[in-house]
Amino acid sequence: MNSLFRGFEKKLISLVQTNIFYHTPRTPKDTKSEIHGHADSWFVERFGIRARSSTLICTTNFEQARSYGYTYKINPIEPISIIYSPLVKDFLEHELELASDSQSDVWTWLEGKDFKMVRSVKDIEPDLLGEVMVHCEHYSAVPH
Repeated sequence: MNSLFRGFEKKLISLVQTNIFYHTPRTPKDTKSEIHGHADSWFVERFGIRARSSTLICTTNFEQARSYGYTYKINPIEPISIIYSPLVKDFLEHELELASDSQSDVWTWLEGKDFKMVRSVKDIEPDLLGEVMVHCEHYSAVPH
């Protein structure tokens, strides 16, 4: 079974955390706003969730999480939805693969990545090593 990890810039004070993006969408840090918006629109149409804006972005790859700072094992508190692609290690791969920033190119790229939505961490493909978008309001974070 997979575990979810996330790196944080600072150590967390409490084990139970609130997903700060659940009600107030994140502003993209490393992705162009236009691509971010097109991707969110696609995820809303496909899964009903602004997956790039309102989720807690985690990974099943401990080393990937560690590159972002203090590493925690993430345990989402229900209700949850988990969106991932077995073909995407990190969403930033789009930078090398997109023909343009247009909505049609972003949506075509996303369509080709076989994104899935599951309701439990145990339902994530066991050999997945990559980004996982977790839609939950609260989660526990255990230092790892």
